[in-house]
Amino acid sequence: MTATDTGAEAGVTPGVGPRRPDTRRRHRGRVVPIAVALAVLLLAELAVRAGRSHLDEPNVWPTPELQKKFTQIGARAREGRRPEVVLVGDSMLDAGGDPAALAQAVPGTTVYNASIAGETLPVIADWTTRIVLPKLDPKVVVVGFSSNELNPSVLAPEAGVGAYRASRVVRAAEGRGSPVDRADAFLREHSMLYRYRSSLRHPFRGDTVDPNVFDPELSPDGHDLAFADLGYLEKGGPGQAQAVIQGVVAALQGFTVGLENVTILQEMIRAIRVAGARVLLVAMPVTTDLIVAHPGGEADYRKAMEAFAGVAQRSGAAFVQPGVWPTALFADPVHLNGAGAAQLSSYLAPLVQQELAAARLAEP
Repeated sequence: MTATDTGAEAGVTPGVGPRRPDTRRRHRGRVVPIAVALAVLLLAELAVRAGRSHLDEPNVWPTPELQKKFTQIGARAREGRRPEVVLVGDSMLDAGGDPAALAQAVPGTTVYNASIAGETLPVIADWTTRIVLPKLDPKVVVVGFSSNELNPSVLAPEAGVGAYRASRVVRAAEGRGSPVDRADAFLREHSMLYRYRSSLRHPFRGDTVDPNVFDPELSPDGHDLAFADLGYLEKGGPGQAQAVIQGVVAALQGFTVGLENVTILQEMIRAIRVAGARVLLVAMPVTTDLIVAHPGGEADYRKAMEAFAGVAQRSGAAFVQPGVWPTALFADPVHLNGAGAAQLSSYLAPLVQQELAAARLAEP
């Protein structure tokens, strides 16, 4: 018998089966590094969670206020604390709508202020119909604007709705994002290591604060407190007061009631109605200074009020116009201060109560 016949050349010992690779050792060699990596990631995640109070919250939304309010709204939705009444609008209702005072004036209800400052009408419409309504599902929505939002010049698509709709976090929040957008949102919510990755990569850099970006202190129910303690045009002295006046005049430059603006507002209110909520459209209280700032003065302001009334009638909303209020209730020509917000709550209370009663009666 030859060596080949005995299997010697094939590496087989006579009387013993062929040698098999030690697969368990190889498997263990692959598993150990993976387990070590996962353990390191877990420890890092726990460390970040423990120290997150010392880290700056990353700004991922187009503005700080949008990010703060989305966080507040998300927490309310998760915890089942959906308010019966929601306020939406621009900076005028953001500052002037005090949910706590309004809830106190309308016993047995809850209120949240989802208004956003510094954004254009198309952004406010998107924010309201695609994020606020689905998450909070209110019975009554109070919509508050003034004449400036009807001026075509304020639409500014390149700086407003274009940037808003291009935002990854906005796309994910609205449910229209790509798989990458949704994965990013999931990881930011569930992994602190992922959320704070930029701060961890640059621990000593810190976030650069842009003084031109409006970042107000908010109450737990969404009230913008930036103007609460201010008297009329007292912030920053005469120079700042003049700058505020110039800003108001610029927003009203070439004033006209824009068809596109009217259409956007009308469609926003219709969408709120279709979602099942009643709508109270409020032409926010103003100062004489604001009316005078219109190129055509009171005639321009009357055109705006007529346009608001028409929008309400065509879209099935109630409409109120508080009119001109004393400057003692304002921080500047457009923003109510704390006393003004209290006055607005008293003014709105019976109207909101009436809308709530109708909404409750209509419930199955």
